[in-house]
Amino acid sequence: MSTSIPCAVLMCHAPIVLPEVGGFRSIACAATTRAMHDVARRLLASKPDILLVISPHSPRKPDAWGIYGGPDISGDMGMFGAPEVAHTLPVPQEAVAALRAAAEAEGLETWTPPNRPLDHGAMVPLHFVVTQGWTGPTLLLSLPWPGTHTEATMGRAIARAAEERGERWSVLASGDMSHKLKPGAPSGFDPRAQEFDKALVDAITAGDLRAAANIPSSLRDIAAEDAVDTLTVAAAAVNWDSTGHECLSYEGPFGVGYMEAVLYTEPGADLLDSP
Repeated sequence: MSTSIPCAVLMCHAPIVLPEVGGFRSIACAATTRAMHDVARRLLASKPDILLVISPHSPRKPDAWGIYGGPDISGDMGMFGAPEVAHTLPVPQEAVAALRAAAEAEGLETWTPPNRPLDHGAMVPLHFVVTQGWTGPTLLLSLPWPGTHTEATMGRAIARAAEERGERWSVLASGDMSHKLKPGAPSGFDPRAQEFDKALVDAITAGDLRAAANIPSSLRDIAAEDAVDTLTVAAAAVNWDSTGHECLSYEGPFGVGYMEAVLYTEPGADLLDSP
């Protein structure tokens, strides 16, 4: 596996896992909060030149991938009651151009989303990465509408762009699992929703990234999840290699499943030395 993508991770994006947002309710998801910090440390231990984040909540077009153009990306958690949680990160212009060219060489359409404040799908995981010390160049990618089946193609384009530039791009897939785990959950309740979460946790625990990406669409629809597409991009970017994989945490205290996982780290990476 090329070291152009030294690390790929999955992180949730539930605002409540930030104690600044959740307050006393955050006690119920403390394991997730700890795991978010741990995954962020492991991500930075890969010593990336560029961090690439894929958010399922960024603006979408039907058939095109959004690549934010910069010069920076910024946002805060004000709409969730925590305006003090605010971050701004630089966008590397040459890397944007390289990713756009690589995507188009793979037959993908791209566009430049408006430079608006970051959605929580990007802000929540980025908060943990910034808290661990990240201030470097950051690419933000938005998905097309569901059903294009181009996620693996975009993953290949990411690896191609990083390799062509001779840089290390670590990939952060943002996603929550089932939204229907309990009565009163955000998308209602379905007793089969837990089947999706179990299938995804089992696949990641086993290091079977293809199985994770190929959970049946019928079960995904029942779960009302938004993790598989972003995870598929990240998995394809590392050519489905699961070296160093680990599921660090899974829980669903509020009816939504949260999983934090390392999908890949380059062979020989010493995660114990993470900052």
